[in-house]
Amino acid sequence: MPPRRTSDVGTTGRTVSRRTLLRGFGVSAVGIGTLGAATTSVQAGKGDSCDDPPMDFPRVSTRGHFDTTWYGSVYVTDGNTATNYDLAGDPIPGLGQPAAEELLIHAHGWNNDLEGGVCSNSTAANTFDLEGYDHPVVGYTWDADYGWYNATEIAERNGAKLASFLVNYRAQNPTVTLRLCSHSLGARVVLSAVSTLSSWGYHDLLESVTLLGGAADDDAPSLEGSYGSAIANATGRLDNFWMNDDAVLDWAYGTAEMGTAIGATTIDGTPPWNYTDHNVDYVPDHFTHYKPDGCIQEVIATF
Repeated sequence: MPPRRTSDVGTTGRTVSRRTLLRGFGVSAVGIGTLGAATTSVQAGKGDSCDDPPMDFPRVSTRGHFDTTWYGSVYVTDGNTATNYDLAGDPIPGLGQPAAEELLIHAHGWNNDLEGGVCSNSTAANTFDLEGYDHPVVGYTWDADYGWYNATEIAERNGAKLASFLVNYRAQNPTVTLRLCSHSLGARVVLSAVSTLSSWGYHDLLESVTLLGGAADDDAPSLEGSYGSAIANATGRLDNFWMNDDAVLDWAYGTAEMGTAIGATTIDGTPPWNYTDHNVDYVPDHFTHYKPDGCIQEVIATF
């Protein structure tokens, strides 16, 4: 594995909020499909029923950077920091090989183990290619295979790591257009990265951010919410692709978070100037947004 990359740019100091009452009872949405109790790593899968995961798929990785205590508290594992990250798979364009005009980083959702995360990210990359996006797509893999509340905290704490990669990448590739895309709980990774970039003073680094079936609160991107001001300041645009009757978000997210997910509705509150909602009710289900019969063609149209 390539050597670990460590950034010195700092941390956000942002306090992570959770539904403490439910967490006290150990409630967790497993696969965002079955609610049960879990504080340690849950039984996760390969996401896309991928029999032979392409482990050479280029990606930024923080797998193994977080773990939980026996009583369910998330901590950074030995040898890691709040902002370091690893590179895995083939070289990322611009790092060890020539850069392209654009680079898109896709963050997978919850309940994916290592192979599942690689499958999800490579599937998204293949779909972008099939739909005519002729720039490289790389993955962002993270410790998504923990119980729901632990996983949401890990997702949010990954924001500083993703932001660190973006800052370091920009320093080496100042002319490359950078885009973020995410599915489901990956929304909290990229939203936290946007918040981190804003707090660090990087206001012109990101061209666009895309949420697919986002598992974050519907008011989170608003100017009254957790990320609205950062969205207005730190990305060229943010596009939210949502659908009615998303069984996963309607039931499981609503049960776990006692609210509505942004991937199941339009924004609740005042949208930032660069925010747009897109209804994609034609997408078959929560897990299909980034697949060939999903909505990637509409995503590309926003670029």
